[in-house]
Amino acid sequence: MARLTLVRAGGLAAIAGGALRAAASFAPVVIDSDIERESLYIVVDVCLTIGLVGFSARHSKSIGWPVAAGLALALVGLATVRANRAISTVDLYPAGALATACGVILLSAKAWIARRIRGWVPVAFLLSTLVGLIGSYVRGANALFVWSGVIFGVAFAGLGIEMWKSGSNSYPHAAASAGDSQPGERLLQPHSDQSQS
Repeated sequence: MARLTLVRAGGLAAIAGGALRAAASFAPVVIDSDIERESLYIVVDVCLTIGLVGFSARHSKSIGWPVAAGLALALVGLATVRANRAISTVDLYPAGALATACGVILLSAKAWIARRIRGWVPVAFLLSTLVGLIGSYVRGANALFVWSGVIFGVAFAGLGIEMWKSGSNSYPHAAASAGDSQPGERLLQPHSDQSQS
């Protein structure tokens, strides 16, 4: 029950974090105060972190080591972005953002391969990363960097929606193990999560 609560809380946090991340892409233009912008970014990162932990709790057994690797990479990236000014005089934001992006791509791609989430989520994370790289390194393409954040936010909110829906279905692996009368029947009965692909 505690795990299911964590999954649902993670789903809601991921939806909120994704929506706020998309909105925060426009923060430099619409929010004048540095303190208010930083406060928004902190709230976003806290929501993303809770969402990632919830996702990991939901899929750690069914996906395995890629969950731990992706989670660790994403969390290190988020921590690097947040601590950027405190730990270095060099701008570590690009490295932290890329680590976060690679972490969520690994997590979501493996979850899609395992038929736990829809394919558009990892595709959107990958698109966000590519658009962000172009926006960062191509002169005059700053608008792409903004849209990268919007796409990332939409993808993360989508991840949260997938988590919420799968959390509502309880734990199909446990149910299948307990309810199967014959071992062969387990192969014929699709898991409720797999119907989402």
